[in-house]
Amino acid sequence: MQKQVVIRAKDVASFTPTGGEGKYESRLLVDAESVGSQNLVLNHFTLKPGQKTYFGHHPAPFEEVYYILRGRGILTLGSAEKKYEVGPDTVAYIAAMEDHQIENVGSEDLEMLTMMPKQPAPGVNSLYDERKQRWGTSFRLVAPRRLPRARTKVVA
Repeated sequence: MQKQVVIRAKDVASFTPTGGEGKYESRLLVDAESVGSQNLVLNHFTLKPGQKTYFGHHPAPFEEVYYILRGRGILTLGSAEKKYEVGPDTVAYIAAMEDHQIENVGSEDLEMLTMMPKQPAPGVNSLYDERKQRWGTSFRLVAPRRLPRARTKVVA
């Protein structure tokens, strides 16, 4: 598949891991297989009302950033279980090795972008691992087709 540099999130197939049906879905937008990036991973994550992610962490050097687009949640960080209310335009930094979990406490989907500094090695992110195992790739378009050219001009 030819790498894309401009991607519409709605054209990216969502992935739900085994046991996550009806709880959450993930659309991997930027990584080595989608755009050729070796240094960034960007994911669009949707958590359904009343659901929460598992409590876990990523090994060093895999820091993570959450940027909340829509919805309301409670982010729990660290072994001391510090809790933070999050909503639209909230940014949360999660250090490598820091335990974390997010829960949707609202009545609508909690949508966020999650970002990591590099491609996850096997075992770093179970969602990424399962997607690659089941799909054979980390990136899939809803319908296998080329995205139309962007209608914006590239300005020098």
